[in-house]
Amino acid sequence: MMNRETGLLETYSLIRDLSSTGSRVDSELLDRMMYSAETLPPLGKEYWWFLFFGQNNGTPVQFMQLIFRKYGKKMLFNNEEMTFRRPRKDGLKAVTAGWIYDGNGLQDLGDTNAFVEILENEVITTISERKMTFAGKYPQYKLKIEDIVDLDITQGEHLITREAYGVFLPPFGMGWVNIFLDARGTLLGNPFEGTAHLQKVVGATIFGPFHWGRVVFKNGSSVTLFCLKTGKNSKTYLRKSLTFCDSESGTIMKLTNPNLEIVKEGDTWVINGRDGEKELEIVLKIYATKQYSMKGGGSQQYIEYVVAPQEFRFRLKAENRVITLCDLGGGVGTFEDAFW
Repeated sequence: MMNRETGLLETYSLIRDLSSTGSRVDSELLDRMMYSAETLPPLGKEYWWFLFFGQNNGTPVQFMQLIFRKYGKKMLFNNEEMTFRRPRKDGLKAVTAGWIYDGNGLQDLGDTNAFVEILENEVITTISERKMTFAGKYPQYKLKIEDIVDLDITQGEHLITREAYGVFLPPFGMGWVNIFLDARGTLLGNPFEGTAHLQKVVGATIFGPFHWGRVVFKNGSSVTLFCLKTGKNSKTYLRKSLTFCDSESGTIMKLTNPNLEIVKEGDTWVINGRDGEKELEIVLKIYATKQYSMKGGGSQQYIEYVVAPQEFRFRLKAENRVITLCDLGGGVGTFEDAFW
């Protein structure tokens, strides 16, 4: 087992590698991220975050699974004390949490201070006394939680299938990978067919307010939003990105540093983004919400909204072209609001 100084050097080296990789990330680095636990510096955080989208007779179906750990001995997660002592080289203590929206209501899978065993191509843990396993190698994985989740995750026809990102400003830095695949199996005993978003994040930074959202449409197109904000109700957005993947044309259209307007109106989120010749407008209907509270080494309130698009318009002025929700065929997604 390496000493702490060597481990920290490897963590920062990994973040530098991720920051320069982008869509060129190979399967070796993806699996190295999925099946490793890094040495965390002060303010360090590491988590696995898995999100699945599907539909049941036109109603959104979603499943979220989280494994989270941070630097230090303990924290409050949803007002329950969780400890983070690393007991042995092949495992660690972490928080496991998750939920399923089955089209009728949100089923909370609970919060657990679980031991996480990390093997060569497998992560084994528990959530609310149920065994959870995530196993495989890119691009084929298996996620199972006893009799409530059983999903085979395989290659699909996505314009973006994998990506790596990193921001490195010593002593701070964050690195992460995203994997976009298809998923098929069962949730709560019901058939499921949809998409999988597998993410692994590691780094050192303070908690902070942000918005993130992703919607996958019936025809395979998708839209993804991210921005930092300066406070809970702030309309000042930083590090803004908005990406629309149009499966019909096979085109990835990015709004770089767009002018953003994000407003919660009743049971909807309304998002407008403009960047030169490109404009995007989307209205997201909220079906369910789940809030997480984190305290210790900083604090964070984190709300996940199960959403579906009510309206969508992507305008390309130079081409005199408009893509609407009728072209995409409806969809399902998640919108996140995080703040101190």
